[in-house]
Amino acid sequence: MTIRANILFGHEFDGNKYRKVLDACGLVPDLKQFPSGDATELGPKGVNLSGGQKARVSLARACYADADVFLLDSPLAAVDAVVQSEIFSKCICELLEDKTVILVTHSPEVIRSPAVNYLVTVGKGSILCERRDPELRRSAYSTRRALAGSPQPVETASDAVDEASKGRFVEEEVRREGRVTSEVFWVYFQALGGMKMCTLVLVSQLLWQGFQIGSDLWLSHWTTEGYGVGAEETKEKMLVYALLGGGGALMVLVRSVCVVFVGLGGARYLFTAMTDALMHAPMRFFDTNPIGRIVNRYSTDMGSIDFRMPLIYGGFLADFFVAVCQLATAAYMVNCLGLLVVPLVWLYVKVASFYLSSSSEVTRLQRVVSSPVLSLVSQCEEGVTVIRAFGPECSSRMAGEMLERIDESNKVAYVRTVTEKWYIVRIQLIGCAVVVAIVSALVYLRSLLSPGLVGLAFTYALNVDEGLANIVRQWSYVELIMVSPERVLEYASLAPEGCSSALLVEPAAEWPAQGTIQFDRVVFSYTGSGEDPVLDSVSFSIKNNEKVGIVGRTGAGKSSLTLALFRVSELVSGRISVAGTDISTVPLRSLRGRMSIIPQSPVLFKGPLRSYLDPFDGFADSDIWSALDKVGMKQKVGALENRLSFELGENGENFSVGERQLLCMARALLNRSRIVVMDEATAAIDHDTEQRLQEMISRDFANATVLTIAHRLATVLHSDRILVLSEGKVVEFDTPKKLVKDSGGVFYELAKEGGYLDKV
Repeated sequence: MTIRANILFGHEFDGNKYRKVLDACGLVPDLKQFPSGDATELGPKGVNLSGGQKARVSLARACYADADVFLLDSPLAAVDAVVQSEIFSKCICELLEDKTVILVTHSPEVIRSPAVNYLVTVGKGSILCERRDPELRRSAYSTRRALAGSPQPVETASDAVDEASKGRFVEEEVRREGRVTSEVFWVYFQALGGMKMCTLVLVSQLLWQGFQIGSDLWLSHWTTEGYGVGAEETKEKMLVYALLGGGGALMVLVRSVCVVFVGLGGARYLFTAMTDALMHAPMRFFDTNPIGRIVNRYSTDMGSIDFRMPLIYGGFLADFFVAVCQLATAAYMVNCLGLLVVPLVWLYVKVASFYLSSSSEVTRLQRVVSSPVLSLVSQCEEGVTVIRAFGPECSSRMAGEMLERIDESNKVAYVRTVTEKWYIVRIQLIGCAVVVAIVSALVYLRSLLSPGLVGLAFTYALNVDEGLANIVRQWSYVELIMVSPERVLEYASLAPEGCSSALLVEPAAEWPAQGTIQFDRVVFSYTGSGEDPVLDSVSFSIKNNEKVGIVGRTGAGKSSLTLALFRVSELVSGRISVAGTDISTVPLRSLRGRMSIIPQSPVLFKGPLRSYLDPFDGFADSDIWSALDKVGMKQKVGALENRLSFELGENGENFSVGERQLLCMARALLNRSRIVVMDEATAAIDHDTEQRLQEMISRDFANATVLTIAHRLATVLHSDRILVLSEGKVVEFDTPKKLVKDSGGVFYELAKEGGYLDKV
């Protein structure tokens, strides 16, 4: 969905109302940064938006819905002081002046504002309600009176919303054309076990056919001897016949087991190859490919490879050997039938080629159109709270969109079914035509042939025709089912992240001995190209053990610095050095393992809490409890059932966002890295807890270089230096005291807006 679609969320577009909402939520400058304005398509989970931009888009969606009551859960926590002032004034105090607004916030500026009618403080299960003046309209307060400071001028939204789309963020799914290539067959052949395993299957198939033909020949020989055979000889012949039949049955079992196990071995190989490739794929791949495409390959394609492919290949082998044996027997018994084989084979192959050229495309298209269905299911699951919050109309709209996508998938499935039935009818018509032709020829030549030869020729002709038809039909199924390995191998061949570096050198065990960091003319883009860089010629140096705060407007490129430092995407140009070593020459495992990060939205994996804090079992329980105590989570964890063995829910849902950040900080304490990055690590934490954490950081990270990205200036005021970013460029980098002396600087404006000038 585009930014506009996310804001409208099914409501009709009203240009005047829409522009007012954009202006009130401070989104106009951000939209001007995007190449397509509000027509910019968002990636999965809004990956191409910053945390502050996501919060403001969500706020704009709520405002555009024009409800009577607004429940706002900390939308101001992810924005800087200037934007916070702007949103509080224009959105909450003016745009929503006639609405009931329940705002959750840690901001002292908002809490102290006289524009707040009621103040509710929650602590340890108790609620304190302080009544201000519920009769006073919030719009009576100017921005300067509502909060300390004044907002920055905001450009009109007209230019931002009228731009045409200049491209998509989510890439179109690749769909190959034509018939499945021989390369796919060869890779799958190797996945089955190569010549060794395939020979085993072929030998079991040959032995089965040999026993079957042997039993037929033995029965024919037995019956030609007629009567007069003694009882003992009869028993011997029956024993031989039984042994041949039993051998054939045994070979059927052996062949079936071989086909299944060889097929499952090939499926396991493809599954492992695809999973390994995806686990090492660049993050850009997941940003531009919806989850539905990946789920589709693991469900539909791997399901076909697991269950259908062994059966189809087994059926093809059985039909092939039966047809070959029938053909050889028919040619031996009735020589003239050999002339019938060549035109029959040509005709069947011609029809099959025509069918496969189109059905392969339809099969690929069916897999492609089923991915959006799975993607929408995933989106609805993740956003079920939002969908329900917007009422039954929104739920009905999402259900309608799901039905539309299912209809599109069913249309292709219908075409595939019709195409397959067309092929089967043509094969049957050819078979009927062959039978009619043979019967007519035998009737015409009845005076030249003996009755026995006529009957034999007719029987074998039917068998040969049926055998060839079965071979062609089964081969068409084989080639169509090979679309699944083709799609799986497409993901299995993804280039791993970090492979662009020509030379990777494993650093020394003690690297980095010092926490120095240097950015040298760094250009960084989410697309991997030079278009729309989020960091543009960024250069700065950070000293060993220095504590650096990174501030700037939302979308200025603060979190992008972290992505560049951890090589989540490769640089377009420039160089980043850590302890004098170019990080592009360091293997990703070593680079990321030697640094720690507390992300803005920490993810807790399902499993024991201990495995999250200490995934490699490298620390004693006493160390873990000590780290939890330092971040203020010891009491919380100690009260849990099973304590450190407590089972985390999906995405750590049994902890609040703030508690997840504290647990992530405890893990960073255990790792004792020389470089620690804190990306809005205290955004969801109250100020008292933040004060204690700041003291802990000063004490326990004294021998580490700490980069702190924050919108709260109080979080970075005590940093050694402040790095100020604007539109992907470094505009200021100095100590806080020197930065506030520049009354025209960005940091000065931020400090003034937040009321921190006298605290520096």
